[in-house]
Amino acid sequence: MAREVDLLSYFPSVFHEIQEIVEIANAEKKPLDGTWQAIEDSLNNQFIVTANEEGVSRYEKMLKINVPATDTLDTRRFRLLARFQEHPPYSNKVLEQILDSLLGKGQFVIERNVVNKTLKVKIELTLKGQFDTAFAMLERITPQNMNLIVELRYNQNSLLTKFTHAQLSVYEHEQLRSEVLS
Repeated sequence: MAREVDLLSYFPSVFHEIQEIVEIANAEKKPLDGTWQAIEDSLNNQFIVTANEEGVSRYEKMLKINVPATDTLDTRRFRLLARFQEHPPYSNKVLEQILDSLLGKGQFVIERNVVNKTLKVKIELTLKGQFDTAFAMLERITPQNMNLIVELRYNQNSLLTKFTHAQLSVYEHEQLRSEVLS
């Protein structure tokens, strides 16, 4: 929220009793509130994490990113952060740092096979909505001579052992495999 404008506080207290001065101060409040809000928005739009709809769309236009109409503001911010973090060539440590900052620590598993030239990244099931953006980012920064495999890390048997058979019987196999269980 932008700063609250109170023009009467700038006047000596004797003016607080004059109705015309009070009305002038109240009339000027709305334009000044709008000015403060515009200043706050312009400061927030300098950073992707705090940008509003207008700021995010400006970044997307600069980077020529096409946005589906169904995307939320958080998804669009995630896509922008992913685009700004790609810096090929990468090292394995840098790749892990990039994925940590985008997806969160422990939200993915990286398997490298230098002999077969494959890089396999498994993304946690809870981040299913960010899969496409993460995949596109990985495609842009990984070397072209490596085979890139990006997939969701589905529920494992070890995760399901904390549930009873009766609790699991309400689900179908596909639901047990590919939905986040709580």
